[in-house]
Amino acid sequence: MALRLIIDIYNMYIHAHQVCTIIQKQFPDFKPKIGVILGSGLGSFAEQLTDNKKISYATLPGFPSCDVKGHAGTLSLGYLGNTGVVCMQGRAHSYEGMQNEVVKTYVRTFKLLGCEQLLIVNAAGSLREDVAPGELVLINDHINLQPTNPLVGKNDEEFGPRFFPLDKAYDLDMRKKLQSIASQNSINLHEGVYIATLGPNYETAAEIRAFKVLGADVVGMSTVPEVLVASHCGLKVAVISTITNFATGLTTISHSHDEVVKTAAKAASKLNILLSEFVHQY
Repeated sequence: MALRLIIDIYNMYIHAHQVCTIIQKQFPDFKPKIGVILGSGLGSFAEQLTDNKKISYATLPGFPSCDVKGHAGTLSLGYLGNTGVVCMQGRAHSYEGMQNEVVKTYVRTFKLLGCEQLLIVNAAGSLREDVAPGELVLINDHINLQPTNPLVGKNDEEFGPRFFPLDKAYDLDMRKKLQSIASQNSINLHEGVYIATLGPNYETAAEIRAFKVLGADVVGMSTVPEVLVASHCGLKVAVISTITNFATGLTTISHSHDEVVKTAAKAASKLNILLSEFVHQY
């Protein structure tokens, strides 16, 4: 038990600070204000950054291994206009067996570097017939069906309190700004509720029917752990889901991760407009 406690304390306090120190030593003048987490097939936004510096996750203690196709496993640091952006091309997933400390490490690294806002992007399935593959959904709430929470265990008071509310987890001002940008660029940006499952399997038709009853609009296997850690440490959050498929039961087509990545890539141009203009208006 004593050894386990020592390991927990190490993971809790060391990794995010180590990563922050590594980045600040390499780029001492870099002061990001916005963090971005990109999901499957959605990494092209990072290529828009100017003065773009790339760091492999493999060199950052506590960062995910990113073995899933469509996740480059690269941290990009650069600028859009005058705004510093730190951008993750790939994330951790609970179905990969990632420990809770991994999500805490990279989200808290954003906080320690100076980020005030976090934009999270994911690939998701649609539970609504009026929201087809290739469209975008701005998330306004979530339902967490994953069997764990990254904040379970000893609380780190440096980052946030033991108990915290989620009524403002999806920041209203950020959502209004994204909707305004979408309207100005004739992009149809739906809003809805994200339901998080463990994966790695896609859901059954019966599960999808149940999720619709619960009030979900889109389904995915990520994001919620990141939102929880970000909310805990005071980062303002906005989440956009790129719809890559209809959920099971809404179509007769079987799911394929290759198709998910391809569809996400095709929708990336609209997403990049939203993200880049949001950052430019910061």
